[in-house]
Amino acid sequence: QDLRFGKEVFFAYGPIAGTAATPANGLGKVHVFEKGTSLHTLQVNIALPKDGYFYECWLMNPKTQERLSTGHLKSLFGDVRHNLDYQADRDLSGFTNVIITLEKDDGNSAPGTEVATGTLKELKRD
Repeated sequence: QDLRFGKEVFFAYGPIAGTAATPANGLGKVHVFEKGTSLHTLQVNIALPKDGYFYECWLMNPKTQERLSTGHLKSLFGDVRHNLDYQADRDLSGFTNVIITLEKDDGNSAPGTEVATGTLKELKRD
């Protein structure tokens, strides 16, 4: 039960791993609540991007291939620890693939190079 969003009706989590070229590790989560809000959180350890680049997180629905940007990863301490908090007014329970891309800061909205991925697994709660 969340005081802001009501009862949790779906929860999934899973490990995040880097590609062969980019070491990374972390944890992704999706919570869906009865009032229609979803939360996506991500904590990942990955090297700071070079100047002019940033990391972006995407959730993908493997059944429909729909991809949703959940925002730029932030390093609050200027080191490898990055996080992301995303809130949506829609059900994200079908979005179980996590993709992190390295993006050039050039205004192009297309996904960049994949540097880390993960698959979220539903955890049934009582």
